[in-house]
Amino acid sequence: MQLVSVVDRGARKAGYLEQGRVFVTDVPGLDVVISQRINLKSTRGAWRPLEDVTLDVPLRPGAILGTGSNYRDHLVERVEASAGVNEGGEALEFFVKTGSTLANLDAPLHLRPAIGKKIDQETELGIVMGHGCPSGVSEERALDFVFGYLVINDLTARDKQVRFASDGSSFMVLGGSKNFTGSTRFSNQVVTADEIPDIYDVEIKTFMNGQMTQSNSTRNLINSFGRVISFFSNVLDLTPGTVITTGTPGGTGWGQDKSLGGKGFIPPGCVAAHYLRPGDEVRSVVQGVGEIVFRVD
Repeated sequence: MQLVSVVDRGARKAGYLEQGRVFVTDVPGLDVVISQRINLKSTRGAWRPLEDVTLDVPLRPGAILGTGSNYRDHLVERVEASAGVNEGGEALEFFVKTGSTLANLDAPLHLRPAIGKKIDQETELGIVMGHGCPSGVSEERALDFVFGYLVINDLTARDKQVRFASDGSSFMVLGGSKNFTGSTRFSNQVVTADEIPDIYDVEIKTFMNGQMTQSNSTRNLINSFGRVISFFSNVLDLTPGTVITTGTPGGTGWGQDKSLGGKGFIPPGCVAAHYLRPGDEVRSVVQGVGEIVFRVD
């Protein structure tokens, strides 16, 4: 199912999409559907033309859990700011984005000096947790507790993220670089897990101003989604509706920035990316899951 939250006559309600229509229920948002295990197919409501309602972001979590450095080409394209992290047997890269970073679907990104001077986009697949995930769940069982998936764009201020020590080594600062107004973007829908035949064979692409800058597949993950869930479950309760973002492939603006260790890598079939500029349009696409489109001003 393609599940959504809509604003209908001033109220936020859950629904699902089919053939250009939306079935609008009285359930107050998709967050409630997940937390209360509501079956929308057996809930009262009415079919409405999609143009008659306003889509909201499907979920509004209090925080978003994040890991990164999870595609080899993203490691290759830039300085080793996270050398060793995410390799087998090591702890994963771990950051948190507050819910207040989540942008409305139609909201542009407003560039301003306070958030950073080198704002980069990162198209990623997001995991939405369902019920019953135990503490320390095994990698092998972890996907059994996934409710669904969505597209996420994890915007990052690279000038705040990448730091160089006096000896020339580098490290990352993931708090201030990841948290600013509008730095988290969700697709307009959550696709239930049963809709994706093989989550480890899904293409991820980014288009900037109509030109493709990122193109990869979840076949090339360093760490499986099962391992990501298992890692977080060891330290946090993954309650229903928890959202986890799972890393971006190569083809970022950082990869073209020599001053921050970019190596100039361009994914096959793509053009070189750049940091976001006024007038840019970004389109993030995850095969079978959905897309995000936003503008920059």
